[in-house]
Amino acid sequence: MNHPQYGDEVNLNVDNEWSNLDIANLKAQSVLAILRNQNADGAIIASPDFAQYHYSWLRDGSFIAYALDHAGEHEAASRFHSWVTRTLDGIGESIDDVVAKMLNGQEVDPLHMPPARFSLTNSTEPDDWPNFQIDGYGTWLWALGRHMEMTGIGVLSESLRTTVDRVARYLSTYAFSPCYDVWEESRSGLHTSTLACVYGGLCTAAHLLGNGEYLLRASDVAKRVRDSSLPLGRYVKSNESNDVDSSILWLGTPFNVVSSTDEVFAATVREIENALTLKGGLRRYPTDVYFGSGAWPVLTASLGWHFVATGNLSEAIRCRDWIVQRFDDQGRLGEQFFGETRDSTSYSKWVDLWGPPAKDLVWSHAMFIILCEEIESALAVSGSTSNLRQTNNEKGAS
Repeated sequence: MNHPQYGDEVNLNVDNEWSNLDIANLKAQSVLAILRNQNADGAIIASPDFAQYHYSWLRDGSFIAYALDHAGEHEAASRFHSWVTRTLDGIGESIDDVVAKMLNGQEVDPLHMPPARFSLTNSTEPDDWPNFQIDGYGTWLWALGRHMEMTGIGVLSESLRTTVDRVARYLSTYAFSPCYDVWEESRSGLHTSTLACVYGGLCTAAHLLGNGEYLLRASDVAKRVRDSSLPLGRYVKSNESNDVDSSILWLGTPFNVVSSTDEVFAATVREIENALTLKGGLRRYPTDVYFGSGAWPVLTASLGWHFVATGNLSEAIRCRDWIVQRFDDQGRLGEQFFGETRDSTSYSKWVDLWGPPAKDLVWSHAMFIILCEEIESALAVSGSTSNLRQTNNEKGAS
C-alpha cells in the first residue's frame, strides 16, 4: 500500500474505526508537523502557537528526533543531534565547571547549572526558566544512541565522543542531586522518571564510549530506583511524594531500568491507570493543576508503548485511537485535553497567566508517531494479516 504524501489532507472516519490508510495519513501529517517546526540548523521548537514554548528542549527534542528516525527521516534527526552537539560544546566550559565544583565539594549555584531549554536564536543566552533538570541530558544520549543504531553509524567521531563523555560525566556526577523534575517542578526532590532518563543516558554512553564506569553508575541508579519501590510495593513519583506520575512509565519503555513485565512495575502501571485516567487519556500526577490537569497525548502514547512492550496490542491500539481523536481539523495535536472541565478554576488561572494551552505540541506528534510505528512493528512480528480496522472491530464486539 502506498503511503500518502506529507501534504495530503487528513481524512479520518467519523465512526471511530481507523483503517491502515487513516493511520498512515495522519502519521504522515505528524511527520510534516515536526519538519515544519525544525529550524535549518536542527533545533526543534516545542510549540509554534504557545509563546512559553518557543524554545528547544533537550527532553522534548530527543523524543522527537527518535520519532523522526522511526519515520525514516534520518537526515532531520541527524540535524537535531548536530545542533545539540554544537550547543553543548558552546557551554562545555560551564558543564565542566559545575562537574569540577561538585567533585571538589564546592557549592554550586543552581542558577548556573546547564540549561534544560535553549533559545532558537542564541542557544547560550541567559534564561530564567527552571533549568536545573538533568533528564534532558540523559534522554539526549539515549536518543543519540538509537539514532546511531538505526542509521548504521558504528563509531563516534572524535568531537562527538568528547561531547558524549562530557554529558555522561555531568549525569554521573549529578545523578543523585535534587533537581527539577521532567515537568519542571519540585526542585528539592529526587525524581523517579528523572533517574530513568539518567539511567538510559549512562547506559548508552557506556556502550558508545566503552566506559565501564558509566555502566556501574547506571547500576547504582537502577538500584536506587528499585529500592524506592520497597515501602509501597510500587514505584513512586519522588523521594518527596508517594504519588504515582505517568512519566514513571518510562522506567520500562523506553529506558529499560526495569522489565516491562516486572510485577512491581505492573502494579505501578495499574495504579497510574486507576489514579490518572481522564476520559481515556492519562494525566500527569494526582495533584497536578497545570491548565486544570488534562489528559496528555504524550503520556497516553507512553502507556500505549508500554502495552506494546507487554504484548497487549488491543490496549496499545486503544491508546493510539484516543490520540487520533484529539487531532483537530487542521491536523494539530495539543498538549492536553479536558482540563477546562476537570478543574475549571485552575484552568482559568493558567489561561489568565499565559493564554490557552498549546494547541500544537510537537512532542505530542512525536509520541503518536512512535506508538504507531511500535504497533505496526509488533503486528508484523506477530504475523498478523488483519488490518487495524478489523482489530478494532473485534475489540468493539467483545
